Amino acid sequence: MARAVVHTFLFEEWQWVASGIYVDANTRIYPVEGRIRVTHDPDLWIVESTIWIVADDSIRFSNRYEVQPVRGDGDITTWEAKNPHLGTMSGNFIIVDDSILSLYETEGGAMRGVEYWRLIDEDLYWCRGGLTKGGSKISSWAIELRRL
Repeated sequence: MARAVVHTFLFEEWQWVASGIYVDANTRIYPVEGRIRVTHDPDLWIVESTIWIVADDSIRFSNRYEVQPVRGDGDITTWEAKNPHLGTMSGNFIIVDDSILSLYETEGGAMRGVEYWRLIDEDLYWCRGGLTKGGSKISSWAIELRRL
């Protein structure tokens, strides 16, 4: 049975513009902007993202996800990412109707996170997420992704 919703993020090669907020462990809110690029090879999808603090673009959050392609009507896959500050992270993308969920952890499990992308229309997703360590929040974010 085919998926009821056709996702564009992850499933199509494209570039996305990000804007929204980043909230640090002390609940300080920072406006952020960024770029995300999705490319596909037959055996690997690459998602390269860079998000920066608007007031100080030297503060950047970069990831390079290597995603196992979702095959056919599948609704789950695995990924691994290299982050210059957090190290290697791994997790799953789970497709649920209009949403893509991601559960992940850093190598060794010291930090855990969740991220959620909701399809608004084929050119727009709302992304929400958070990262924890030992039960305490490290950061959270609310970002809008627009297809270029």
